[in-house]
Amino acid sequence: MRQPWTEFLDGSAPSGHAVHVYEDEHELADVMADYLAVGFERGEPAVVVATHRHWSGCAAALADRGWSSARLGRSGLLFLTDAKATIAALLVDGMPSRPCFDAVVGGLVAAAEDRFPGRPIRAFGDMVDVLCARGNRRAAAAMEALWNDLLRRHACSLLCGYGLDVFDRGAQATALPDICAAHTHVSAGADPDRLERSVAGALDDALGADAGKVYTLADAEHGDSPVSTYQRALMWLSANMPAHADRVLASARARYQAV
Repeated sequence: MRQPWTEFLDGSAPSGHAVHVYEDEHELADVMADYLAVGFERGEPAVVVATHRHWSGCAAALADRGWSSARLGRSGLLFLTDAKATIAALLVDGMPSRPCFDAVVGGLVAAAEDRFPGRPIRAFGDMVDVLCARGNRRAAAAMEALWNDLLRRHACSLLCGYGLDVFDRGAQATALPDICAAHTHVSAGADPDRLERSVAGALDDALGADAGKVYTLADAEHGDSPVSTYQRALMWLSANMPAHADRVLASARARYQAV
């Protein structure tokens, strides 16, 4: 998965809708900063709808990459708004309103286009993560759909963050399949390559020769998911063989952390 993810960061997927699944907020800050800094170096504007906490971490990481708050201010490349305040402005009876979304979020994108005509825009959105943390997954799914519609109408890519434990069976069985279905690129953990090796080793140890059957069944069910065969296997196993999944996930966690 590293090549498609790297292509997203580099801008080869100009209307891509990517998600980084994180457990540590410092890790999310680094991913956000990598994504935004590549665009800033090219003179590409960014629309950022983030919580104060996440933006603070990202701003520090951007400063480490040569993009201090002062430099960003001089460039005019950043269009920043608070995620929680934006959610409050968009929700009507607990659900995001399309007219409000188009006016508020679409307005930020339009402002970036007007100031930097012809340049692709990089967006980061925290609103879905906040809604999921509040337990409002229905509103979160509707917000993803509104973002996807906006991406179809503008030269804009989007990075989201989801705070989840990828070694939790509930997350693998319910949340992650929906997350994969809503995004073109998915990355998880501070070191996705190490995560894949940990999962592969845990599956082989727990299932032996039957691991191959699980891979086949998982690919048949989740073949369109933008994740590796190993992560598809975790989703399938968690939904269909929970006792085996608990053992595999515990082993994968131990392998991942043993560094």
